[in-house]
Amino acid sequence: MTAASPSEPTEPRAASAPLESTGECANCGAQLKGPFCHECGQENKNYIRNVFRLITELFGEMGNWDGRFWRTLIPLFTRPAFLSNQYVKGKRIPYVPPLRLYIFISLIAFILFASLGKTVQQIDAERVNGNNQTALSVDGEEQPAIGLSELSFEDSQLNLGFLSEADNAALNERFKFLLQHPRVFVDRFFSLAPQLMLVMLPIFALLLKLLYAFSGRYYVEHLVLALHTHAFLLLTLMFIMGLKSFMGLALPAWLAVISGWLYVLLWWWIPVYLVCTQKRFYRQSWPLTFFKFSVTSLVYFIVLLLMLLATIILSVLRA
Repeated sequence: MTAASPSEPTEPRAASAPLESTGECANCGAQLKGPFCHECGQENKNYIRNVFRLITELFGEMGNWDGRFWRTLIPLFTRPAFLSNQYVKGKRIPYVPPLRLYIFISLIAFILFASLGKTVQQIDAERVNGNNQTALSVDGEEQPAIGLSELSFEDSQLNLGFLSEADNAALNERFKFLLQHPRVFVDRFFSLAPQLMLVMLPIFALLLKLLYAFSGRYYVEHLVLALHTHAFLLLTLMFIMGLKSFMGLALPAWLAVISGWLYVLLWWWIPVYLVCTQKRFYRQSWPLTFFKFSVTSLVYFIVLLLMLLATIILSVLRA
């Protein structure tokens, strides 16, 4: 037998083991053999630390996430069902997870919607005359003034059967107040809009589950598709609203024509994208896909109207 060379160590160096993989698990007390406990699965990481270190880690995670964001955003807008199919197949690392993607886009979208909503309908207090008439500005164009004194509710009171008489009276008072202060209504409405969309997500996934009951897919797969679909809708609506604001500027004739065509194409891209999404994800025939898409759209539209009505009522009651 030959002796081992002094330059070739027979055992691995202890110093090569990471410091964070030693010690005991803070949760179950088991001896750690890596960054995660092999008994309970808890990560060997202390989240109670200096606030500046937390901020540093946050920006670091955002930097790592940013590289995947653009790799996710382009196919989200241009390739129907691509991200959902990739996620179901297990190819998830290159792209932002569906829930995180939707939350990020929804936050940006609702901030944008709220800011633009305030400018679409706003009351110019300096133009209020003696008749309580005021000019309404929509997309920068002044509309005919509406006499608020003419909008009387003495003869036509709102009366909701599921509310008590006192609640109906309070609802009418608040509604008349919001007529004179529409910006308050806009703020209230968009403060409730994120909750509305979060409620619609599982409902839409459940609707897909019922329509494709024999597809062999789990509810979570339908939910993934719903997250990507709603993220696409919000992203496209942001493009549309941004383009609409851009079209309100003093543009050259050729640029105004291009913007107008692009504006129309964006609206048409929404139904085309949604139909292709159901076709590519569930892989059924075109006639069956069109039929199920029509049913999905109709039911979703009815539920959305009911949710919007509930949101408006809540917006008024919370004014």
